[in-house]
Amino acid sequence: MRKVYKNIFGEIISKSNAVKLSEYHLYYYEEGSDFLKEIEFINEDSVYNINYFLSDEEDETQVVNYLKEKSDFFDIEKKETTEGFIISTNKLYSLSVDELPLISKTVFKTEDPENFICSQVIDNETHQPQLERTIKCWYTNDESGEKYAAIECSYQEDGKLELAVDKTPDPDNEENWIHYDYDTFHNLQAQIPSDISYYKTAALLPKETYQQ
Repeated sequence: MRKVYKNIFGEIISKSNAVKLSEYHLYYYEEGSDFLKEIEFINEDSVYNINYFLSDEEDETQVVNYLKEKSDFFDIEKKETTEGFIISTNKLYSLSVDELPLISKTVFKTEDPENFICSQVIDNETHQPQLERTIKCWYTNDESGEKYAAIECSYQEDGKLELAVDKTPDPDNEENWIHYDYDTFHNLQAQIPSDISYYKTAALLPKETYQQ
C-alpha cells in the first residue's frame, strides 16, 4: 500500500509534519494506482475512525476483523454501478454501542456522483429497506447556476410518498416552499418538464416498480 498523509484540510503533508499535528488523516492507496482503499482519521496518535473501500474479491468478514484491531468506529463502503447509476452500500460500525452495523444504500447518477438521489436505511435482520426512513432528492440549478436539492421527499412505511417539499419557488425561504403528498403528486409533476415518477415511491432505482 502507498501511504499519503494529509492535514484536516485535505492538503498533502510529510509524515514528519503529520506526527507533529494533534490530528491528521492517513490515506492508503493500492500500490501502483490511484485506487483509494482506506482512510484513517487520527487524533493524538489514536485512530478514531476509518473509512474502508471494499472490492469484490475481498472477504468482508476478514476486513471487519482487520478493522476491529485498529478502531471501534469504522465504515465499510462498497460501490456498484448499474445502468447509469452508482449504488453505494455503507456499513457503519460503532463497536462500543453494537456489534451490528448501521447499513445504508445511497444512489447517485453516474454523471453526478456528488449528489445523491436516494438514501435508504437497511434493516440488519431482514436486510430489507426501512422505507419510512428513505430520503430522495431531485436537483436543479438556482439563479446563479448552482445545483441544489430542489425537491426533497420522504415516505411512509408502505413505500408511498408521504411528503414532497418543492423549494423551487424560493429556495432560500422555507415559508414559500410548497408541500405535496402521494395524492397531489400529479400537481408537482405538472410543474416539472422531466419525468419525476421515480419520486412517488421509495423504490431504490427508477427501473423498479414498488409492489404494494
